[in-house]
Amino acid sequence: MVIHARWVIFLILVACTAIKVVEASEWQLLRDSSNVRFIGVVEGSAFRGRFENFSAMIDFDPKNPTAGKIIGVVEMTSAESGDAERDAYLMEEDWFNPQIYPKSRFESERVEQLDDGTFAAHGQLTLVGISQPVTMLFEFEVSDSTAHFSGRFEIMRLLFGVGWDSTNWIDNEVAVQVELDLQ
Repeated sequence: MVIHARWVIFLILVACTAIKVVEASEWQLLRDSSNVRFIGVVEGSAFRGRFENFSAMIDFDPKNPTAGKIIGVVEMTSAESGDAERDAYLMEEDWFNPQIYPKSRFESERVEQLDDGTFAAHGQLTLVGISQPVTMLFEFEVSDSTAHFSGRFEIMRLLFGVGWDSTNWIDNEVAVQVELDLQ
């Protein structure tokens, strides 16, 4: 009878572990080792910046990508480019205007696996109150109970009304890079 009870307990534990693995598609952000960066061009020279404060909700299983959901939010006041004058411009009304629009948000509407094994999250990016379609290309690597998300997309800042209308000093195209460690 004791052996029978041990087998029942063992089978229950195995079943619970299997259920936990199946449900493990919602990942938690490891904030300290993750980053959200942007790359712009001023007078022909690229500059890099980052958002210090951001959050992400990643509900993704690479074996079932179409069921995935990706949401990312950055706090606009946390933008830093390493240049105090440029950072001050970014906080102005013509640029990020964080007093009115404190956050920017990407939310996927559809996720697909591409032929090369990478993924594409098609969704909406809302920046300064304007939403535009954006496709984020990303790689997703799982190792035991952790994962790494490496994504990128490009935006045309003028479609969002961000910055001065002229592109002879500041390029219209801005690249965004997202590196997230998850557990």
